[in-house]
Amino acid sequence: MQYRKGIDVSKWQGGIDWEKVKGSGIEFAMLRAGYGRGNIDAQFERNAAECERLGIPYGAYWFSYAYTPEMAAAEAASCLEAVKGRKLSYPVAYDFEGDSVEFAEKSGAAVTRELASAMARAFCGAVRAGGRYPMIYTNPSFLQRYFDAQLPREYDIWLAQWPAKPDPAAPPAPATGMWQYSSSGSVDGIEGRVDLDAAYKDYPALTVGGSAPADTTEAERARDWVMKKGISDGTSPEAPATRQQVWVMLYRMNGGK
Repeated sequence: MQYRKGIDVSKWQGGIDWEKVKGSGIEFAMLRAGYGRGNIDAQFERNAAECERLGIPYGAYWFSYAYTPEMAAAEAASCLEAVKGRKLSYPVAYDFEGDSVEFAEKSGAAVTRELASAMARAFCGAVRAGGRYPMIYTNPSFLQRYFDAQLPREYDIWLAQWPAKPDPAAPPAPATGMWQYSSSGSVDGIEGRVDLDAAYKDYPALTVGGSAPADTTEAERARDWVMKKGISDGTSPEAPATRQQVWVMLYRMNGGK
């Protein structure tokens, strides 16, 4: 399978020599834009500026500390603000990991599959509504435990799975968009280890001008609309609705009158 070679970085890589990175054959980068409630990564502005200066295609990700769908949507808003005016040609990813779950539980929230799926949809829906291409970063265990089966059909999965001898040309099936196949890579221009990634879609073509793809389905656009309007949280799109749920949605559509 054809793929493009990439890395993902944050402030933990320090001051990167992006000219050397480009010279090493890296074809794209995913940059941490920030985390939690509006915290911008200390190296994001520099990393983004250097990628643009050198013509390195890049996207962004936001490490989530949300424990409600509303918080996840607010994180998406912070991420969109951070990348405002930036020339992204790769997705904006929702990063949900072990620390995300631990923080939620310490805050009194039980992270169920329903809640995690709703938060992912809230973030990705807001990203798409903001004109960017959404994606979900997760690992195989979390994909099975925390996200419903419909979610990978709605959004590309950036899968974190690190086998001893990875073959980027043969990605695991869940890696529908990208595969982070190593957490201990070595790239010229970066001190210490760095995550290595492979992208399996032509994201620069899909995000012309930094926008989300235009070929979303009517059902996807409808789901994003009801979430944006507060009519529904967008979860379990294939599940039947009770009459009471339909009444509530109609009530909300009418402005609560």
